[in-house]
Amino acid sequence: MGNGQDSRTEHTENGRSRKKGMNPVFMVLYVVLLCVFLYSGYRIVKILGGYLAGRQQYSQTAGQFASENDGTETDDGSETEPVDEGPFASVAPISVDWDALLEKNPEVVGWIYCPDTVVNYPVLRASDNDKYLHTMVDGRYNAAGSIFMDCYSDPQLMDLVTMIYGHHMQDGSMFAMLHNYVKQSYYDEHPCMWYLTPDADYRLDLYSGYVTGPDAEIYNLFTEKEQLEAYLEYASSHSTFKPMIEFPEIPDIGHIFVLSTCAYEFNDARYLVVGVPVRVR
Repeated sequence: MGNGQDSRTEHTENGRSRKKGMNPVFMVLYVVLLCVFLYSGYRIVKILGGYLAGRQQYSQTAGQFASENDGTETDDGSETEPVDEGPFASVAPISVDWDALLEKNPEVVGWIYCPDTVVNYPVLRASDNDKYLHTMVDGRYNAAGSIFMDCYSDPQLMDLVTMIYGHHMQDGSMFAMLHNYVKQSYYDEHPCMWYLTPDADYRLDLYSGYVTGPDAEIYNLFTEKEQLEAYLEYASSHSTFKPMIEFPEIPDIGHIFVLSTCAYEFNDARYLVVGVPVRVR
């Protein structure tokens, strides 16, 4: 420098010089910001790790217990290729090893599947609606939880309404894809899902999808046929897509599935997809 002094030194009253140190306020601020940065990084890594663990668990579960129905066995033991019936097939596209799955977790009540999507999951049911919010099928804690049936829905499907919940995960897993039904084009590509149980297979012909709040009346699980009829009128008139098939007259629809996940149109929003079950086995 022009005065011959180091820019990092200053003179004291007795003529001695000392190094300039960092202002204590800035030092504290620096430490705080560093801690925030490190903690944020830890949280991000933990969240991403949770997503990965959830995807791996359910990919492993699907690979272990569900398999494609790529042929049917005749009386002589030979296999034949099934006729391609399109999305509204009369044979479920997958089968489930129920004995092995129920041995893994006896609270499994069904399996839900949607071709060409991530939805290929066991459906759990506990004595309350909290357990499987953050518990996977193997019993481990995970933010993704499980796809689970409302504890007040009859697992034998004897009620008017079967309610099934799943998280809207940011990595697209669990029931995140339900919100895609806000677009007609998505429905056109995925007009039905499948719900399988040890005793029967059902094709879920999708009737409507719409945004609602957490206090919607449907969460009370109707017990009167008149309530169901009024609900179907409402769901149809508010649907974000138009179904491609003709459904029975509303009074003739005696049972529906309602699939529920979070949405973001407003605070605490939900997106519901309504399906009419058609038994194929």
